[in-house]
Amino acid sequence: GLPVELLPGSGTELLEGLVQAGEGDLVIFFGFSKVSAEGRMILRRAKTAGYRTLCFTGRLRLPAEDRSDLNLYVYRGTEKEYHSMAAPTALLDTLVLALTSRLGARGTDALERLHDLKTAYFPLG
Repeated sequence: GLPVELLPGSGTELLEGLVQAGEGDLVIFFGFSKVSAEGRMILRRAKTAGYRTLCFTGRLRLPAEDRSDLNLYVYRGTEKEYHSMAAPTALLDTLVLALTSRLGARGTDALERLHDLKTAYFPLG
């Protein structure tokens, strides 16, 4: 029930998408062990564009320049372990469900329309 846009991962394509974000928007990105150059562009642009930021991070303490408006800590294992995206994906999915719940009928109607489309176009899947 809300407009969502997937931004390109890097380069000028990221900037072309990011220029569309403004006041009232939320830009979500991942910065687990460090904030990438692209993440820093997102954070820097937020100050002038007026959008808010949410970062999924694997660090408990962040330097001021790497802090988003909201930083969600996700443990993905020790430094030498395989770092699965299962936990961050589960947290993101939970946030989507919570948001849908807060939207009430507007959110559930959109999910029902999506379910109907999937059933119509992918009946076996």
